[in-house]
Amino acid sequence: MMDTFKVLVSASDFSAVFNALKRDGLLWTVYPEVDAEDWSLDLFLAYCGPETATWTLAGYVDGELSGCMWLWPFRGALCGRCAEIGVTAFRGHFRDAERLVFGALDKACRELDVASFIGRVPVHSRHVLAMHERVGFSILGRVPGLMWYTRKKRPCDGYLMMATPETIAEARARFACKTSTTEV
Repeated sequence: MMDTFKVLVSASDFSAVFNALKRDGLLWTVYPEVDAEDWSLDLFLAYCGPETATWTLAGYVDGELSGCMWLWPFRGALCGRCAEIGVTAFRGHFRDAERLVFGALDKACRELDVASFIGRVPVHSRHVLAMHERVGFSILGRVPGLMWYTRKKRPCDGYLMMATPETIAEARARFACKTSTTEV
């Protein structure tokens, strides 16, 4: 299995990601505050395109688009070194998600001046929470009403998570000991 990564810049790249998210019913994972029926390519580009996301990285497994990672300056602070992260794996690649996230975070740590990553995870997304913890994130706290729960059309509690390049490297070393998959 060969993992590759590409920083997205073109409209066709973003369109391919939008179409894959729409196909898999995963647009809600990118911006849970937007109802599924409201999503359009224009809205997707407004929230997640090259003009708003500081860095968008697509992950590919054997050449197939498999997931995406977005980074935004935390709270829009362009002068800080903290990035808010969003990750999504496409349905056919859920089993590859952890490996892809490691590869994407490794690339971000090498290419960007990032001191820390902040993530938001809804409390009901136990599998997402567990994956974040396995790749080096720790829970800073449970925040009442942090997220929008699209399916129930109401706010829900969420965990604020943080990782640093060091915690990611430590988790990566543990991951490498448990698996014999191809280096990403």
